[in-house]
Amino acid sequence: MAENTNGAVGIFDGGTPRTISFMAREDISGGYWVNGSSANGVVGSNASTYATSDIEGYVVSTQIGSNVIGLCMQNTASGTYGTAAQRGIFLLPAASGTAIGSIYSGQKICAGSAGTVVPMVSGLAAPLASVAGFQDFDCGRSMTTGGDGGDGSFCAVSLNI
Repeated sequence: MAENTNGAVGIFDGGTPRTISFMAREDISGGYWVNGSSANGVVGSNASTYATSDIEGYVVSTQIGSNVIGLCMQNTASGTYGTAAQRGIFLLPAASGTAIGSIYSGQKICAGSAGTVVPMVSGLAAPLASVAGFQDFDCGRSMTTGGDGGDGSFCAVSLNI
């Protein structure tokens, strides 16, 4: 799998950058997907009940589920605050493997393992269900084509989380 050693590389923010702060439950590399977690009932109906530490983030490097809350902007150590992007255009590695196939410009994408993206297969209720380690999670659109099954392929992806 290609890994972006530069972390999350944003090339446009669409004029409306949207990020959130979170408390890291474990070390998270920049450019990796952040999954969300919290204890039950940490906030009430009043804004004063919310604290930044209420949103906890972690990374699952082998499988991404529907609880992705953003893309980690920089390396974040366990127990510290991090920033996750939810909107903007980022350079992300396409997951490798011939079973996944190419990602085409304009195609919906799903979060793959770590910080990779995979194509959302049109017309399937559970895209990529047969590919181990991937879950259906539409998180944006690819702006460029990539992911021909070889390592090192990147796509410009417009996040929409």
